[in-house]
Amino acid sequence: MRPSSKWSWSQYLKRAVGRRPDTVPAGSEDEDWLVLGLDAMRALDYERALTCFDEAVLVHPASHAVWYSRGLAFYNLGDDAAALESFTRASEHQPQSHLAWYGCGVTLAEMGRAEEALEAFDRAIALEPDSYLAWLAKGMSLIEQQRWEEALPVLQEAIDRHQGATQAWYGLGIAYLQTNRAASALTAFERSVELQADFDLAWYGKGLALLQAARVDEALEALTAATTANPRCTLAWMRQAETLEQLGRREAARAAYEQVVQHTPATEALHTQAQRQLQRLRS
Repeated sequence: MRPSSKWSWSQYLKRAVGRRPDTVPAGSEDEDWLVLGLDAMRALDYERALTCFDEAVLVHPASHAVWYSRGLAFYNLGDDAAALESFTRASEHQPQSHLAWYGCGVTLAEMGRAEEALEAFDRAIALEPDSYLAWLAKGMSLIEQQRWEEALPVLQEAIDRHQGATQAWYGLGIAYLQTNRAASALTAFERSVELQADFDLAWYGKGLALLQAARVDEALEALTAATTANPRCTLAWMRQAETLEQLGRREAARAAYEQVVQHTPATEALHTQAQRQLQRLRS
């Protein structure tokens, strides 16, 4: 069982909210609508933001900033097709904008169009090699495709540009774990939880790395930290239950399996697996 690499790609675009990708003439009407829209984005009022950006694009249809911001609003409203169209329009109006290509890449990744996403991230990196977010997004896209060896140098590039990139350390840990480099994986996961103490998946990954290194007691501590940070981290509960059962601690294992059943939809395989383990322990 490997640590999950799944999360909402929206976290990457949310970091770009409020950035002004180009200059709109100060005092112009579209400047007012753009500012109002960005204010609404910061307030998480995406419907209002989209209304503002729609007004702005009518006044200044060639503004890269407006199209880019409009893409952010559509993305956060869950309309990936419209978001991609807006980010593409932004890149057409300003081909040298790494943020426009970055927005395209994140949206394409969300849509499952992995190869096109990688191409967009490469365009963003070529335009702005110091963008750690573009390196990070490319690396995590490779992780989602299970291209572990390719992901390693890309994520290291992100870390070289921003030592505090929590997700990059986490991704690095996944790649090392999947290539059976437990010591390196452990170092990466430890750095990730140092940067974000409540990062449940990083604690889970640390637990797996410690199990791979046969450090069982420490692994249980890390898995417990994962479920403490997020009581719904069912992957950590499941691995904790399996480990406790192997140690003969049946009651503790049963309690952990019950947590998996409680927090996992009945339609998911993990729910069925935990339910079967519970029935076996009760028999």
